[in-house]
Amino acid sequence: MLKGAAFEAHSLFGKNRAEMYACRFCGRVEAKPLALCPNCGTWGSFLPFGERDLRPKASFGPASFGLLDGILGRVPPGTVFLLSGEPGVGKSTLALHVAGKLAFSGPVLYVCAEEKSEAVRERAARIGVCAKNLTFLEERLVGRILQAAEGHLGLVVDSLPMVTTRASLSPAGVAAQRQSAVEFVRFARGAGIYVFLVTHVAKRGLSGPKIVEHLVDVVLILTKSADGRRMLRVTKNRLGPASGALLLEMTPSGLLPLEAKF
Repeated sequence: MLKGAAFEAHSLFGKNRAEMYACRFCGRVEAKPLALCPNCGTWGSFLPFGERDLRPKASFGPASFGLLDGILGRVPPGTVFLLSGEPGVGKSTLALHVAGKLAFSGPVLYVCAEEKSEAVRERAARIGVCAKNLTFLEERLVGRILQAAEGHLGLVVDSLPMVTTRASLSPAGVAAQRQSAVEFVRFARGAGIYVFLVTHVAKRGLSGPKIVEHLVDVVLILTKSADGRRMLRVTKNRLGPASGALLLEMTPSGLLPLEAKF
């Protein structure tokens, strides 16, 4: 059964595939290049069908993920991470550390979908994250996020439940989160960009991450013990070890490692 862009392309009877156009961000297919994509809201995004996945990929030096290097192994460009945990456990702080470290190798876009970008920028400065090559963007529409992320080495979305592929589609729902994740994965693969998706663990369990964890390459879960220490666990890793764990402590300088084990 054909779905999404494939269904639209199949539906345009009598049209030669080369004469059709597709949005390079969401995949919407039209018989002519529209100025504004009605699906994801991006401007000037239509290319002849088949060319939208041939965008030149930026070339950067070896990437480092700071705290995560010791528990992940080799991480190639195009990898998509899912970072989850209960509210207040320190997911955003960890994401800032990773974004700051990755920014030493190339430009990184940090999407602030829950907080004001200025507040996130101030937190980054407070915990010693270098803002060089790190850009903060307030945006909730996936198409515009992907447009802004072109040419970057890394993209951090904080958080997945707060973004949506269409202005008319309410975020946080199961369908919205899954559709957004699909677009981020597609973009990561095509552009060769590292993507970190921050999400929440509902109090009733791992319902949030379970919605999209089958789509991503690496799943990281951050938990908090009674003494305030954090445990970061790798529960899925298509590219390397999937049993690593890192013990962390929240300090005025952010999250610092106490012990690593494999």
